[in-house]
Amino acid sequence: MAIYSCNISNVSRAKGSSACATLSYISAEKIRDERTGELYNYGREQRVIEVATMLPAGAPQEYEKAERLFNSIENFEKAENARTAKKIIVALPREFDLDMQSEVIREFIEKNITSKGYACTYAIHHDKDNSNPHCHILIANRQIDSKTGKWANKRKMEYALDDKGERIPLIDKSTGKQKVDSRNRKQWKRISVESNPMDSRETLKDIRISWAEVCNKRLSQDKKIDHRSYEEQFKDKDLKLIPTIHEGYEARAIEAQGGISERCEYNRQVKSKNNLLRQISEELKQLSGQIKELVQEKGAELNERIGNLLRRRAVIKSAGRTSDRERTVTSAGGFAEETADITELISSARNGITDSTAKEENSRAERADREAERERLNRERERKAQERKLQLAREREEYEASFRDYGPSL
Repeated sequence: MAIYSCNISNVSRAKGSSACATLSYISAEKIRDERTGELYNYGREQRVIEVATMLPAGAPQEYEKAERLFNSIENFEKAENARTAKKIIVALPREFDLDMQSEVIREFIEKNITSKGYACTYAIHHDKDNSNPHCHILIANRQIDSKTGKWANKRKMEYALDDKGERIPLIDKSTGKQKVDSRNRKQWKRISVESNPMDSRETLKDIRISWAEVCNKRLSQDKKIDHRSYEEQFKDKDLKLIPTIHEGYEARAIEAQGGISERCEYNRQVKSKNNLLRQISEELKQLSGQIKELVQEKGAELNERIGNLLRRRAVIKSAGRTSDRERTVTSAGGFAEETADITELISSARNGITDSTAKEENSRAERADREAERERLNRERERKAQERKLQLAREREEYEASFRDYGPSL
């Protein structure tokens, strides 16, 4: 069954990370970091199935080589705490073959990354039995200017706005009036704002949603994935599923060797409990539907009988226009029949109310009995505890008295 997983994180110098080191890890290639001179080589080529670099419009052709692309961004960023790249790891549905996996990844990247001016390299990884196919996407964390082919600015100056959404004037303290420039143009307060979409929460949320959408176009209805958490999915259904935890390569390696990983075992238990919760929820849903159908059926039956009674009454009233003798006979017979039906309906309703009242009273009585039994058990428990306390006190007193009795003779 397809599962949803889309993890997004930063490659940050502040945490000792490097875009070149990350590139070496996902591609299983030797990569030298020109900024530090360090050579990275993580190996494990057998797990890497496909590696490719995708560029936005206007990007330099040399960036088609991933090592050149990420050395360029590493050299461009000067801050010690620079976030030079973004990492995205997505779980690939096992229902997809390699061609479909590649197709899904490229569509996802074109829609969310290169079309927004970012360059990236992706690597599809498989394990031995293809139980964990996934893809690493490494994104240079700065847009490329489509006109110049150079790295774009991450910040820009914008007008500061007040609570009403209007520009805030720059006031000359000496005059109390709004400042003007040499051309007598009014001056307004400006602020520096983040202009790198890849660092915004909205963009990251859209990326998570998009991954589910791209995959679901190719998955059957019963295997579609959902980007929402369990809490979000079932917040209106009174069903709170337990979230699983990330297992990781080491945990799966333990399982592959015949061992039992704590993380994998925990997830198995969670999945079992969640399946039970879903089953209970589905059964409750079915029962609710059956009750609703029964109520509608009984309601329709009652409405039909009332309609018949009203039609009979109309017939009896129209018969009132006949002779007195006919009126007497017809009215007597008609009203007798109508009265019998009404009496039957009232009796049926009364019996239903009586049954409901009896059931409710029985339920109340049962609850009262359970509460009384609970109180009795609590009182009995308290009594025994008190007796035990007194017994211990007496035993302690006797024990201490025995020492007092033998004290003088020692």
